[in-house]
Amino acid sequence: MGDGEKMQKKGQSFIKGALVLGVANLVVKIIGAVFKIPLINLIGDDGSGYFNVAYQIYTFMFIVATAGFPIAISKMVAESIARDNERDARRIFQTAISFLTVIGLVGSLILYFFADQLANLVGIADAALGIRAIFPAVFFVSMVSAFRGYFQGRQNMFPTAFSEIIEAGAKLLGLALAALFMHMAVSPALSVAVDWAKRLVDSAHTQTVFASAGAIFGVTIGTFLSFLLLSVIYFFSKRHYRLAHRTETVRPRSVILKELILIAIPITIGASVSSLTTLIDMATISKRLITNPAVFDEYAFMFSEGTKFFEKALEEGWTGAALLEQKAATLYGMYTGKALTMFNLPLTLIVALGMSVVPAISAAVAKHQRGEAKTITESTIRIAMLFAAPCALGMASLSKQVLQLLFNDYNAHVVLSILSVAIIPVALVSVTNAILQAYGKVYVPVVNMLIGGAAKVLFNFFCIPILGIDGAPLGTTLCYLIIAVLNMVSIVRVSGMRFHVVDFLAKPLIAAGAMGVLGLVLDHFLPLSRWIAIPEIAVCGVFYGIAVFAVRAIKREDVLRLPKGEKIAAILTRCKLLK
Repeated sequence: MGDGEKMQKKGQSFIKGALVLGVANLVVKIIGAVFKIPLINLIGDDGSGYFNVAYQIYTFMFIVATAGFPIAISKMVAESIARDNERDARRIFQTAISFLTVIGLVGSLILYFFADQLANLVGIADAALGIRAIFPAVFFVSMVSAFRGYFQGRQNMFPTAFSEIIEAGAKLLGLALAALFMHMAVSPALSVAVDWAKRLVDSAHTQTVFASAGAIFGVTIGTFLSFLLLSVIYFFSKRHYRLAHRTETVRPRSVILKELILIAIPITIGASVSSLTTLIDMATISKRLITNPAVFDEYAFMFSEGTKFFEKALEEGWTGAALLEQKAATLYGMYTGKALTMFNLPLTLIVALGMSVVPAISAAVAKHQRGEAKTITESTIRIAMLFAAPCALGMASLSKQVLQLLFNDYNAHVVLSILSVAIIPVALVSVTNAILQAYGKVYVPVVNMLIGGAAKVLFNFFCIPILGIDGAPLGTTLCYLIIAVLNMVSIVRVSGMRFHVVDFLAKPLIAAGAMGVLGLVLDHFLPLSRWIAIPEIAVCGVFYGIAVFAVRAIKREDVLRLPKGEKIAAILTRCKLLK
């Protein structure tokens, strides 16, 4: 097998890995939608606020404990395997899982013992119960991250994919618990449990607090099941990886741990900056909304007489500061539960690209194949833009239809329309962070994230009291636009790639812009209905596919990297859709 054929096989493996994770993440997102959409309809915007505060705090602790290690492990394992050193690859995993077990235990204990303080920090005290419900998840997911990094380093994405699906599926148990606390018996056999829940929670507000905590406990169950699955896969798969020679050089555990930490810490800091910004965003949104009560007037329809919020306010006797705090929690729940849920959905494949590109580029660089690394870099950015542009402009133009379809209301359509634009810079940040890390420039994303995060915090602090909740998505867009530009400048310098404005930006944006205009036209002439929304979205999707080929946005080398790429390219060429 020649070098060119090997390089093509490697490129196909990289794309195949991204597709495996992309499909798995799509399944995860579908399961998440099956979980999140009825959950929001069940516990309302205020309950969604309590749930998301607890989940975001957990996410921050999870990132601090594990964010950089899967990438560091995958990078080091890929390099060891590229040098045919199986013993070193196995020792990397053993060292990492021992260290991460300790990190996970510490993180879990912090969540449990400081739940009240963390909830008060973000200004929503009712989230404390949910934080305690999720504290064991940090311990289990720390060990899970070691397994995932090990398998990804081997460019075997199936264990990660399966574990993610299992982890997501367990959330449905959390949905059942939420229904229980909302006094809903999904079967006659649960009537006794419902009677118990009625005695435990006797007011509508307490119901919502316990239901949000029950829902988030499903995440804890999921991480435990994911850990069990990966443990079994590792036990049965390690015998298939042959230890070639006793003379293989195996580094001491202390040396491996030092390298792991040196790679992981800057990645963790960069990821933590993003999550920390989310936490500061939570505190800023809630507290800055309260500083100017007039900003609630724009969403007065959510608090007026006849709404569930109005009934709870009467029952609990909320007045003054307490009433404003609950209004802020409800708006935050609307923003995170509906707008952010839809915003995160199209980023599935982009995350998969980022996870897959690290070992692919790392292995190419380790073998001094700079040309192959450059080609993978260019393909990754181009594919990310081709996917992100239609999602951003399509969702912005059809925000009412999307929300009406899934939630049967569209009170979050303004924040979703604004936030959707941020899909493009967020997608670019996701893949460019991974690319820079693969090239060994692990501190560059950290600095860029700090700059963008600082801009977001300042924007929210000064603008939310003026713009209200609509200022939050604007701050997010500004933040990631700054980071994306800085990252792209760094990648051009590091990789030597040429930034083709027409190929990377103009063509995808022209195709997506035309689709967005079509969406606005359909929105204007067709009535708002959750059933009409489905064909509207389908029509726009088909139109974008046609527009992409019309402007020649897809290159032959991108298609050739797909599984069965040569056959697909031949078909597209015969149809005159590909040069």
